[in-house]
Amino acid sequence: MNAIEVANVSKRFRIPHERRTTLAERLMGLFRANEVETLDALSDVSLEIPWGSFVGIIGHNGSGKSTLLKLMAGLLVPDEGRLIVNGSLVPLLELGLGFQQELSVRENVELYGAVLGYSRASMARKVDEAIAFAGLERFRDAKLKSLSSGMMVRLAFATALRADADTLLLDEVMAVGDAQFQRKCIDVFHGLKRQRKTIVLVSHDLHSVQRFCEHVYWLDKGRLVMSGEANDVVQQYLGISQAAGLEVSSLEQDDEHRWGDGTMRFTDVRLTDDDGRPVAQVQPWTPLVLRTTIVANATVDDPVFGMSVWLSGDPVYSVNTTLLGLQTGRIAAGDRLRLDIRFVPALSNGRYRVTVAAAPRLDGSMYDWVNHAGWFMVVGARCGDGVTDLGAEFDVGRSAEPDLRVSSTGGNRS
Repeated sequence: MNAIEVANVSKRFRIPHERRTTLAERLMGLFRANEVETLDALSDVSLEIPWGSFVGIIGHNGSGKSTLLKLMAGLLVPDEGRLIVNGSLVPLLELGLGFQQELSVRENVELYGAVLGYSRASMARKVDEAIAFAGLERFRDAKLKSLSSGMMVRLAFATALRADADTLLLDEVMAVGDAQFQRKCIDVFHGLKRQRKTIVLVSHDLHSVQRFCEHVYWLDKGRLVMSGEANDVVQQYLGISQAAGLEVSSLEQDDEHRWGDGTMRFTDVRLTDDDGRPVAQVQPWTPLVLRTTIVANATVDDPVFGMSVWLSGDPVYSVNTTLLGLQTGRIAAGDRLRLDIRFVPALSNGRYRVTVAAAPRLDGSMYDWVNHAGWFMVVGARCGDGVTDLGAEFDVGRSAEPDLRVSSTGGNRS
């Protein structure tokens, strides 16, 4: 028996092109039709989630991931097909939904815990555990409205994790809280895996999907494209995504990931190998070149150029011309520069984002800063936890002297 069975499930939404809220609008609407668009959020999706498995669901925005989770949670009803959930289930979808601003932190955890199925006998213990896990002991008697939004999300997540359920549905939970809180959550996930809880994780954090999930389902435009072992599906997903549009990253338009006064502007970023061939995924220690073009809109002296590499929102590496002792000289208005940044990704498996920057000096001012200018995937690393692949080698042999031991610091002891 499986924990969840999805058989040929389809879900459609009707999207009206005109919203009618007032009485006058509704009366006028009697004399003209309101055009409605049909959106196929899911189309003939079938999958099985075995008991005790940790599975992931990936895909671009709008691919149907959250819709599928809401169907599993019983918040939506499929238009076609059959969906069976065996055992108890707790969805962590809309964290904090139902929290009351005028109640205290402790009262909100009790209320939320009751909704999630906390037993009466364990309520007091679990409430204390949830507040401690969220790091909010000082605020247990404060009204919820006095907390920041980040504190409230941490509290909701910590409360949901304490629920007794056979299956957990997790939607983008790896984006919750700061780095310290996320490390605590990772420890909890390891514990849930040891307990053989059934977990369904929807996330854009592909590093976490590879780290925790045994099996992954890839959705695209409401259809199941591929399923299989986590590494295989994620690598295929990234390879196709890169080939579809990330060979060259055009930076002509401003967006939320870019800022600066525009004195200098990056116009494109390409990630290639030493021979200039675009790359999507690489083995650790493979030499890479980040090739960029920069246009100067005014004359500048000794601008600072930099690059940083990120994994799941955390910085992995950063470097700039000042740190390397390089002088870039005077650059005249109208000049176009080619900047090649060579580096070696001695990294563990994962999807890494690249940021590029140009600045007058290292004081916080900026000509141009572009987050998500490009990304690359590292595969085939032979390492466990951590970010860096240090290329360790083991030379194991029998000692000529049986009483010789090697200490943990690398020295010899007799």
